[in-house]
Parts: sequence; structure tokens; C-alpha cells
Amino acid sequence: MIELEWIDCPYCGSASSEIWAQERGFNVVRCTPCSLLFVNPRIPLEAIDSAVRSGAHASEAGGLQVSSRRVFKKVDYYEKAIGQVFHDVWASRRPVSWLDVGAGYGELVEAVARLAPAGSSIEGLEPMRPKAEAAQMRGLRVTEGYLQRTHSKVEIASFVDVFSHIPDFRLFLDDVKAVLVPGGEVFMETGNLADLRSRSEFPGELGVPDHLVFAGVSHVTGYLEQAGFSIVSLTTERIDGLVNLAKTLVKRVLGRPERIRVPYTSKYRQLLIRARLTGGALAARAV
Repeated sequence: MIELEWIDCPYCGSASSEIWAQERGFNVVRCTPCSLLFVNPRIPLEAIDSAVRSGAHASEAGGLQVSSRRVFKKVDYYEKAIGQVFHDVWASRRPVSWLDVGAGYGELVEAVARLAPAGSSIEGLEPMRPKAEAAQMRGLRVTEGYLQRTHSKVEIASFVDVFSHIPDFRLFLDDVKAVLVPGGEVFMETGNLADLRSRSEFPGELGVPDHLVFAGVSHVTGYLEQAGFSIVSLTTERIDGLVNLAKTLVKRVLGRPERIRVPYTSKYRQLLIRARLTGGALAARAV
């Protein structure tokens, strides 16, 4: 039997919060002082690690299967998105070293490889074995495992839809900084769920207990700036269009408890952030 553990706010350390939503028997609470959303109580760290590596949570932790599947359209999406966000890097035509942390099935690795000039080093790390092996079978340079500070230095590190899985994002950013060259950069994608007033404004499942923490814009930029990064760009993408409505209808047909919402009314956004280590000179490579 997994014994849940109570925690203070991962962002500001406060013990004051109120329940914001419930899913699969877990509470998602909002921190009273800073408004971060997080699962509390949560499953212990060893159970989190086991689920991350296997792709499955134990039945007493929600019985959630999280191995998912490869989404081919993501490659085209990230090729376009990263092509725009790092347009100056690609315009320089100089080789780049890029590490994607939490690479999943390797969609972003494949997208960056399409953009990067010859001589670039593009690789990914993925702790979930089924995902890492599937990426490797496609010939992608994705290694099974977590980020280690001993990893060789890279110019750019990315972590897409990783934030909500991380129990301590400050420690994670310390690890990222350890593998970046001076002036190195990061690309981060996550949602702005904590900026929403109520659960009803979010058009989808929360994915707890696989997802542990949900931020807003101020939390994400705050974490990065506290770690010594400066924000280069922050763009947003909405997900509540007609495509999302079609997916919701399919899930309803399959028996999933999905709410049907009017398209283009949600304030939820995906955040795409580029940030640079303060005091570095990586940007000069693209001049």
C-alpha cells in the first residue's frame, strides 16, 4: 500500500492552500500566497520514480498508464515552433549541440535534427524505457535515463511537457545549468494552468498523479530567473480549437469522462519559452 505524503508549496514553501480540483482520488490544491497548483498529498518519490521508468502507476496510485504513444504530427509542429523560436540560431548555419530532456518518443529530437546544420549534435534523454526504446528503433539518438550533471556540455537544452512531472523544479534547473556551456539556452514548454480561476476553464484531464505541479506564467518565469536565466521570448498557443473538440467527442464515445466545452473560450495556453543563462555569450554565435 502506497502511503501518500504531505508537502508544502514547491514554489514558495507555504503550507497554506485550498482544494482546487479532484481527480482519480487525488487533490490538486492552490497555494494561498503564490497560486501554484500541486497535488497534495502526493505519492512518495520512490513511487514517482517507478512510474516514470515503467510508464504505469500502481493501482493504489490511480492505476494510470502513461506510456502513451508516438504522435507523428508533433514532429512537424515542433519543427515549425522551434524554427521560429530559434530562427537566429538556424540562420547562423553553424553546428549546434542540443539535448532534449524527457524526450519521450523522440519527436522533438527528430524536429531539431531537421533544422540543425550538418555537424550538429542532437540527442535526447528519456527515463521511461518503452519510449526510449521506441525512439532508438527509429534511429534517433535517445538514451534511457535521467539527466546527470556529468553529461557533456551542450549549447541548448529543452524540456517539453516535463515541468508538471518534476517534484522539485529548482533542483532540476540546477542539473540543467550544470550541462550548459556559458551563455547556454533552454527551450521549455508547459501550460499556464495556475493562471486559471477554476477547474472548469481547463479543457482536458489533469493527468494526476503522473502530473504533480501546475504553474502559471509568473511561476515559470520566476523559476527560470531565480536560476540565473533571462527570458529571451515567451509565446503562447491555445489548444481549445475544433481539433480539441473532435478529440473530446471521441473520448466521450470511448467512455472517458470528458467535458464538452465551446471552442475558443478557454484561457488555458501552452507556453513556449526560450531563456538564456545570464552573462553568457551564446547569442553572439548567431550574429
